[in-house]
Amino acid sequence: MRLSFLGWLVLVFIIFAGTPSNAAHITLDSTKSAGEIDSLKSVYHQIKYTGPYTTSFYTALSAYPELKNTTIHFKHRNIKTTMQCRPKVFSVFRKPDKRKFMMVFNRNQGKSRGVAIGELSFNARVGLFAHEIAHVVDYVKMSSGQTIGQGFKYLTRSGKIALEHKIDRMVIWKGFGHQIYQYAHEVLSSQSITDDYRLRRKRIYLQPAEIKALVDIVENPSLNVNR
Repeated sequence: MRLSFLGWLVLVFIIFAGTPSNAAHITLDSTKSAGEIDSLKSVYHQIKYTGPYTTSFYTALSAYPELKNTTIHFKHRNIKTTMQCRPKVFSVFRKPDKRKFMMVFNRNQGKSRGVAIGELSFNARVGLFAHEIAHVVDYVKMSSGQTIGQGFKYLTRSGKIALEHKIDRMVIWKGFGHQIYQYAHEVLSSQSITDDYRLRRKRIYLQPAEIKALVDIVENPSLNVNR
């Protein structure tokens, strides 16, 4: 049997992303009540986000119930991307369910400037947070040795591409495909990012057209390897 390009794309997506438990498109509401946010804060009591994008953050976090006992801290510094999330250094050697994580926001004051989070739409911010939180989900599945090994792999271009594509697929599989598409589109359309940051986005991450193709697969089960 010969597979079309779409067929191969479906097959690869299934292999690397696994079986979806919540693959339907999530409809988002940017006007969650204070009560709803407080309820989510209670569920994720070890994650104390107090920044200006509370609704975006907790909307994304709500799709990851496996992290309800996970600790995430927040910090601002100059980094080469808009945001990144990784284990705290000495936390790597703890058991996966005891690790603590750091979500770092770019101050956008260095040589490589990404898009300012405040410039993004609500959906794009949710897509960004969903991507970074998915990194945490990935890390808590790894042993200390695997986590350290992943760090060394990420030093290479191929390692970066493999990991970031995997994380984007996880986000799509969670139901945030439209949001990660919106984020990718808004970043690449932004006039405020530096040329080296734009090039990094194009080289390392899934592009809007690739994301859209995967979203179509998730939302249309009739698309299968026989078509």
